[in-house]
Amino acid sequence: MPPKPPIRIPKTSAPVARTRFAPPPPTKSTPRTPTRSQPSHPTPPPPRTPWYGTRPIRSGLIWTANTVAMGCALLWVRDHHVDVLSIKGVSMAPTVNPELHETGKKDWVIVRPYAQSGHGRGVERGDVVTFWKTHKPEECGIKRVVGLEGDTVYVKRGYALDKQEGKLGGMPDGLGSLDPDAVDGRMEEVGKVVVPYGHVWVEGDNSRFTLDSRDYGPMSKGLLMGRVVWIWRGWGEWVRMGDERGKKEKARASRVVEGRAELPAVFLE
Repeated sequence: MPPKPPIRIPKTSAPVARTRFAPPPPTKSTPRTPTRSQPSHPTPPPPRTPWYGTRPIRSGLIWTANTVAMGCALLWVRDHHVDVLSIKGVSMAPTVNPELHETGKKDWVIVRPYAQSGHGRGVERGDVVTFWKTHKPEECGIKRVVGLEGDTVYVKRGYALDKQEGKLGGMPDGLGSLDPDAVDGRMEEVGKVVVPYGHVWVEGDNSRFTLDSRDYGPMSKGLLMGRVVWIWRGWGEWVRMGDERGKKEKARASRVVEGRAELPAVFLE
């Protein structure tokens, strides 16, 4: 009898332990609350722009503010630092407007205002000044300061001339003639005037065509505007203010004896 084959036992691998995960606990779903449909409202209009917020008006306001500020700045400069005036008459010829009658050319003057606070340079003899006219307050004039307060001015015509004794025939205004051949043309001193406190004596360089202190007397310092420092006669033509009168014209000016004025003691008490 043939031999039986050996019994073969199948080899099996050891079972592998499997890890089991516990299922997550069930989450409670929050119940949805039923939403009520909100009533529909119209969209509110945007806020209204104020009248000054529109671009044209805002630009106009800015331009107006800048213009006013610039005007105020110019007025401040004019009153405290420098002013420019056009001269029309010939009362200060030949120093100012020497060619006005021949060519009609007018000069412009640069004026430095006098310091109102009392600091700095004051009025001096020989200054050419601008001022508000006493007989025409809306106009300003230009003359040369001849005498200061306390000075004695010996005039040759006008203000100090005695109307009862000094008038000559044919001269109803009491002013002497400037014609050297005339009876009253010698320009003699006819009187004297002491310039009072707070006043100045002004005269024009052109004694033939001027209305000055020889006609209306001493002038208050409160009417003075400033001192002329430069003359402008066209592009590039600047002339420093001086005295261009000749000897004959200077001889017609009033003679001045310097003095000193003091405030009366009654005003100091």
